[in-house]
Amino acid sequence: MKAVKAYLTPQHVLQYLVMLLGVLVYAVGLLVFVKPMHIPMGGVAGVTLVLNYLWALPIGILNLLFNIPLLALGYKTMGREFFIKTVFVVAVSSVLLDALVPFIPAYSGEIMLAALYGGIVMGVGFGLVFRAGGTTGGTDIVAKYVNKKRDIQVGTINFSINAVVIALSALIYKNLDSALYAIITSYLSGAVVDKMIYGLDVQRSAMIVTSKPEEVSRAIMTTLKHGVTAMPAKGMYTGEDRTVLLCAVRRHEAGLLKQVLRTSDEGAFMLLSSVGEVFGKSFKQLGE
Repeated sequence: MKAVKAYLTPQHVLQYLVMLLGVLVYAVGLLVFVKPMHIPMGGVAGVTLVLNYLWALPIGILNLLFNIPLLALGYKTMGREFFIKTVFVVAVSSVLLDALVPFIPAYSGEIMLAALYGGIVMGVGFGLVFRAGGTTGGTDIVAKYVNKKRDIQVGTINFSINAVVIALSALIYKNLDSALYAIITSYLSGAVVDKMIYGLDVQRSAMIVTSKPEEVSRAIMTTLKHGVTAMPAKGMYTGEDRTVLLCAVRRHEAGLLKQVLRTSDEGAFMLLSSVGEVFGKSFKQLGE
């Protein structure tokens, strides 16, 4: 009973509503743009589309049948909550992919536009699911299982599986150019997911090696109003003591940071890199 109440909190209810909306958006993108234009997809979705193309088998039922053994395979590698959310997403997506067919108009325009629109719409759907802490199941489960057993990178496994499925799909569709459109759709979908998860405002992380830590820190805190963390270091070439300063700035503040460093310590060494998210004072708060 306690376990049930734990999943009836407003936060959990909101998460499941967001996942439901995400699955709905994904299903619309797949049925409107990808399926009618025979654009290959990777993983389980790609296999179900091919079987539907060959024998008109229902996509939703196939999606459920393929995911059941995969969920059983990944049960021990997932946390309890993550597993429950995955089951929810797989079940709802399987129902919607078949139930929406009579009500969804098929796009019949240019295949390039279908690839673009499909990638964006499905990316929004995936992004909503991922932001709520869910996953769409499929070959991601296989990739994580193999990674645990064989220590092969998840990205490498996913890429290999998807590449094989897309290539075979293009052959079955008798349109090798469709593989290119599949790449476009996958890229756009992934880009949209990244933007939804990490945000549009990519920040900058600066690591500064300086012999004038007080001057540089004061200049950054006064001009940019951001905190600075200092760490002792030693230059191995010169043997001299140095200080490494770590700070985060907004993307549009990177140029000003360079000016500040140039005036406070022209001989400093700085590494400036992009980071997806920054949490803390002056930036996002944890939970956003």
